[in-house]
Amino acid sequence: MIRLLPMDRSLVDEVAALEQEISHSPWSVDMFLEEMRLGGWLKVMVSGERTLAGYAVARSLFDEWHLLTLGVVPEFRRRGVGSALVASLLQERVGKPEQRVVLEVRSSNVAARALYQRLGFVSVGVRRGYYRLGPVGPEDALVMIHSEGVGNGKLDMEKIFLA
Repeated sequence: MIRLLPMDRSLVDEVAALEQEISHSPWSVDMFLEEMRLGGWLKVMVSGERTLAGYAVARSLFDEWHLLTLGVVPEFRRRGVGSALVASLLQERVGKPEQRVVLEVRSSNVAARALYQRLGFVSVGVRRGYYRLGPVGPEDALVMIHSEGVGNGKLDMEKIFLA
């Protein structure tokens, strides 16, 4: 069984190690701890007792949530972990239709873009050279939003499935 939990200090080292493994511009342990200190939205998906399956970090500021980072353990991909994490964030704005959720995604990350589109996000712009990818060079980010009245702003929780 996979379940959603608040990220706590005991999982930060493991989350940061996964971030180092899967991200092109990874967060450090200190970055996760700082987001905790600032009262950010930090969630993990765990399997069994506490086997990490994925994580997400977001921050609320005025009328918007910003999804800052999201990662899924490779063995748990295509099992609804990423969808459930994003859906959990989208649930934060239930009853607050004026709030929107904003994120940036690498333009080459087809799987992530498809996930966000499936959940009702729409692309609204490009940030040129946003990601610094070392020897590969910079990569553009697509800016995507999810809000009432933009694209499919309503979330159908019945479509979120965990294997």
